[in-house]
Order: sequence, then C-alpha cells, then structure tokens
Amino acid sequence: MDVETVHAEEHTPRTHWEHFTHDALLGVRGVGRSMEQAFEMAALGLCALVTDPRSVEAHEELEVACQSADHDELLADWLRAVVGAMAGRRMRFQCFAVRLDGLNLFGHGFGERAGQARHGMNVAVTGASLTGVSVRQGPEGVWTAEALVDF
Repeated sequence: MDVETVHAEEHTPRTHWEHFTHDALLGVRGVGRSMEQAFEMAALGLCALVTDPRSVEAHEELEVACQSADHDELLADWLRAVVGAMAGRRMRFQCFAVRLDGLNLFGHGFGERAGQARHGMNVAVTGASLTGVSVRQGPEGVWTAEALVDF
C-alpha cells in the first residue's frame, strides 16, 4: 500500500481578496482561514475598488462595532461602515483587523485621508448599496465573505 504524505502547509488556504462581476455589478470577495480573515479581506477588496491598498500608509485608525441578526447582515454592516469612512472622512485603507464574538463585530481599519497625488481619484465614494451578501464556510474550513457593490 502506498501512503502519500501530505504536509499541512501545502493545503493551507491562502488568505486573499478578489473582484468579480455578476449581472453587470462588481463584487468583492474575501477568503480566509477564519470568518474574521474573510471579513478583513472583503473590506480590503472593497477599498481596492477605489485605491490600491499598497499606496496607503497607516496613519489613522477607524474603529467599528456592529451587531446583527446573522453573519450575512453583519458583513453588510461592516462593509457599509468602511464605505461610510471612505465617503465621510475621505479615508483610504491599507489593512483591517476584525474580531467576532458571535454576531458582534469589533473591527479596526488602518489608513489615511485620501490624497489625489498618491491615491488618485478613480472613484468618488459617496456611498454604496450592497446586494448578494454571503458568508459561508467551504471545504477544508475555508471561509468566504462576498457582496455585490454599487457605488
């Protein structure tokens, strides 16, 4: 009998964000080893629609607390708070940290005020509507958090 040795590192999912399209809307998807990481990556993907996060320095911190009836609505509330900071405070973000306690979210965004010289003004953020919001755990424990965004 042949036995194949599999190292855990080889099958550890890569935490990332991505953009996708669905019915002419742009979507953001966060993937992580935990629901918290998926929420962080979804917010980063949302921000990347406006500004490359690699061009942002972490000079300011945004604190967000949300509570919802289910995880899908919690993701929507979290992403709305990020959009609100991007619109109202003209913030651009480099990274996020999320902690979940049941259906309570405690989040932090790290970034700076938008400056046209470094961040460009690709999209003027005034708000966003979110549809198709979904949080799910897939094979091997991988979490996905996604939403369709209309700025």
